Amino acid sequence: MNEVALVGAGAWGLCVLERLADAVRTERCPTRVHVVEVGTAGPGVYALDEPEYLLLNTPCGQLSLYPWDDEGASPRYGVGLYEWTKQVGYRWNGDSCRVSRSGREVTPHDYLPRRVLGAYLQWFFETLVEDAPWPLEIVPHRALAVDIVSQPDGLEHVYLNTGEVLAVNHVILTTGHTGNLDHPEHLVRPYPVTPYVDAIPSTASVGIVGMGLVATDAITALTLGNGGSFVPRGDRLRYRASGREPRIYVFSRSGFPYCAKAVEALDETDDYASVICTEEAVAAIRADAGRVDLRTTMLPLIFAEMQARYYLHSAALAAGPDAAKEVRARLEQSSINDFESVVAPYAARYGSFDASRNFFAPEDSFVSATDYQDRVYAMVETDLDEALKGPASAVKAASEVLRFQRDAMRTVIEFGGLSLESYLDFQSNIRSKVSRLVAGPPAIRSQQLLALMDAGVVKAPFGPAPRLTTSHSGRTVRSRELDTPFSAPVDVLVQGYLEDPTLHRSSSPLLTNLYQQGRLQQFKYGDTPVGSVALTRDFHPIDRDGRVQQHLSLLGALTEGVRYFTHYLPSPKSRLRVFLDAQRCVEELLG
Repeated sequence: MNEVALVGAGAWGLCVLERLADAVRTERCPTRVHVVEVGTAGPGVYALDEPEYLLLNTPCGQLSLYPWDDEGASPRYGVGLYEWTKQVGYRWNGDSCRVSRSGREVTPHDYLPRRVLGAYLQWFFETLVEDAPWPLEIVPHRALAVDIVSQPDGLEHVYLNTGEVLAVNHVILTTGHTGNLDHPEHLVRPYPVTPYVDAIPSTASVGIVGMGLVATDAITALTLGNGGSFVPRGDRLRYRASGREPRIYVFSRSGFPYCAKAVEALDETDDYASVICTEEAVAAIRADAGRVDLRTTMLPLIFAEMQARYYLHSAALAAGPDAAKEVRARLEQSSINDFESVVAPYAARYGSFDASRNFFAPEDSFVSATDYQDRVYAMVETDLDEALKGPASAVKAASEVLRFQRDAMRTVIEFGGLSLESYLDFQSNIRSKVSRLVAGPPAIRSQQLLALMDAGVVKAPFGPAPRLTTSHSGRTVRSRELDTPFSAPVDVLVQGYLEDPTLHRSSSPLLTNLYQQGRLQQFKYGDTPVGSVALTRDFHPIDRDGRVQQHLSLLGALTEGVRYFTHYLPSPKSRLRVFLDAQRCVEELLG
């Protein structure tokens, strides 16, 4: 009997469990899986009691815990989020999405409330447990794992906070977004939103540190969550205040806002064939593993591919598929060295597209707070117009290249593929810019932000990288890069971004114990620790003495840093890797 402990039962944990069930169904390996989850198994961070206004940033038709095309009958849990909502009977009644006999039907393009995904994940887990194939036994433990100790006989003992000890052959950690101990006391964590929404009075001024996905949730919570509402006005909105909203300031290090998802866009990851950033070109970069500079090797290829995609899409929109085929045939004869001259005629015909400027955003100077805020407003509005075009936007199509090339980027970045300098540059500068273009919120959030700025409820006056000062009179945010300085007091600061889990400063008792015992160590470049966790390519941690911990496997958010883009929901296309990683892990532990 294989005895396995799965610690953490969010989306990544469920993928592992599903792959285990599939393997046991096929191979008939007697297996008992102990699922250790301190909360409700399944939902993870997608709590069932989250407010209705917190939405997913991925259309429901692109999310599934079961992406396989079975030749025969699929198991009962073998449906994606969209299909499940149809089965259960979810419908829209205004802004509320609930099980109902009336209202608008859910479409694959809808951005559902996160709590609906949480309900799907809970159902998936419960159904998988009920329908577990013989000889698989799933044993849930509503507990917290606090330590894992290797035994002389090769077993691992998993200690739970209930006093129970599990003796298993293998432990898989999918612990997700564990917190860190050194979180600044003055910075309010972004989730859950209800406590700070209830605590902040309308007389307060709130600074939101960040201008991305998490920041939009905080803005939504402090406005819609305080009883505000939006009224349609063409393809824009008007905000109707409740009077309970605080004054909201948003700012970030880059100074540039997110980009919204295009409406009714499909995930074409499997359908797009690269023109310049091909497998062969990326393989040539990988040949120099450990010394690669991403900016000078991979990014030029990606930028050229973004331009190619822009002109291919423009040609298809203007003259149809045959015109796009002609453009592709010409571009495929080019190389990165002569690419600019080859695309010049298409730039003249369809308009120029500067992929580098689109990626890094313009390095502009700003005269005043008003000048900077007007520029932010214009960027959000311009991007919104592109998002509302949906599949008819060549700009959004070009940005999708960053999604298509995600796995190629991983092969260059992960497991020490970059030079130390390039790795640090990627983590502090490049990673966030990729997310800005392709991991943004739905277009409705940009419509709402513009309405809130029109109403004066949300302001962005500080410019890039402002500084926070503290004195006896309180906290003040001060501009750094405005010709005319601007400052304003803030009563509350809300963290508008997510931190990566760490080992050396984790608030998790389990991770702290494993780190202090030396079974887990930080990922290093030479003697320089850079965070994350040292792993083999088979997901096994490497201890402080360089030994591989063969009976432990780590997947998901904890590995961000040594790996890339682990903070995501499973998808049959652009986010398929979670299933492939889970499959490899299961194949190894079951032999």
